[in-house]
Amino acid sequence: MLAQILGIAAFCFSVLTYQQNTHKRIVAMQLLAGTCFTIHFYLLSAYTGALLNAIGVIRSLVYICKDKKWASSNLWIVFFSMVSTAACMYTWEGPLSLLPTLGMIFTSIAFGINNPKKTRLFSCGSSPLWLVYNLVNRSYGGVLTEGVAIVSILVGMLRFDRKQK
Repeated sequence: MLAQILGIAAFCFSVLTYQQNTHKRIVAMQLLAGTCFTIHFYLLSAYTGALLNAIGVIRSLVYICKDKKWASSNLWIVFFSMVSTAACMYTWEGPLSLLPTLGMIFTSIAFGINNPKKTRLFSCGSSPLWLVYNLVNRSYGGVLTEGVAIVSILVGMLRFDRKQK
């Protein structure tokens, strides 16, 4: 029960992610969602998802500081993609582990870009991969998150990214 409550909390933070209009606020919402999802997946014994979300929390802490010199390098995108790949190998649960790993790599790229418009655009690649992983692991908050993420991204794109007449 606690796992599902945390999954729903993570869902709420995830939906709010794409309604932010600054990179720092987008990443802050991702940090909160990732923290909840880390514990959520651990309680569900979905260890690849748990470890990848823990890495995502650390990634968010770095990306939220993109305005600082030490955190501004695009090499962080490569670093977090490599760490996600290593986490997949460490927690290997079969081919299913590839889905959230690829999703985290897409997200590392999306949130490593200091441009909210491109963040929303690149985030679209992650959702279908995580959706399947969530369905298999009975992560109801995760299923809701990915189902609503595309709608939320599209609303954010309409609000902030389309050209005004």
